Amino acid sequence: MFSLEERSRAVELYLTTPMTTAQVVECLGYPTRQCLERWLAMDPRYAGRMAKPIIPLETRRKAIELVLGGMQQKQAAKQLGVSVGAVHNWVRAYRRGGMAALQPRNQNAAQGGKSASVRPRGGADAGGGDDVEALRRRVEELESVYFVNSACAVLPWGS
Repeated sequence: MFSLEERSRAVELYLTTPMTTAQVVECLGYPTRQCLERWLAMDPRYAGRMAKPIIPLETRRKAIELVLGGMQQKQAAKQLGVSVGAVHNWVRAYRRGGMAALQPRNQNAAQGGKSASVRPRGGADAGGGDDVEALRRRVEELESVYFVNSACAVLPWGS
């Protein structure tokens, strides 16, 4: 059984970094990916998000490149920080339909990541807030990288 503090730490790490559930589990050494996903499902901040993070097209392309270059799917998956099943599915899709088959089918794919968009304070037509909001998002991004470095010592997705 995990303490409330351990649960909170895992959920916060997932929600405040670009890490996948598998990367959070690897970084912390607990819980299982499925357990973390259950904790996320109970968190109101996670409501409305995708059940699975969208893996960027570039990662999918790199997986295909590695496997076609002779690397085993398991090794490619480990190197890229994704599941073996994902690599297997991408290779199969590529062999059936080429690079076009690797395009994410999820409607949120245009976000380029798992985090929800941030709206400027005062509504969409608040004048002059775009620069402030862009700077605020950049600061949050940099803080999350610092948090990951201090929590895990090594960035699990590479640098």
